[in-house]
Amino acid sequence: MADEVKLTAWEKAAIVRLEIRGVRRAAAGIVNQPDIDRQIARIKERAAKRAKRGK
Repeated sequence: MADEVKLTAWEKAAIVRLEIRGVRRAAAGIVNQPDIDRQIARIKERAAKRAKRGK
């Protein structure tokens, strides 16, 4: 994503929650976490679509 879109507080909280889950997994030895990366990307894509509709 070239341009960073403005995230709502709810979206930021969702990303933080996912990152915390990733840290817990990393502490347990799970290094590869593509599902969390996909979920974060999905949140950012929805925000980008919302920003496009608003223009």
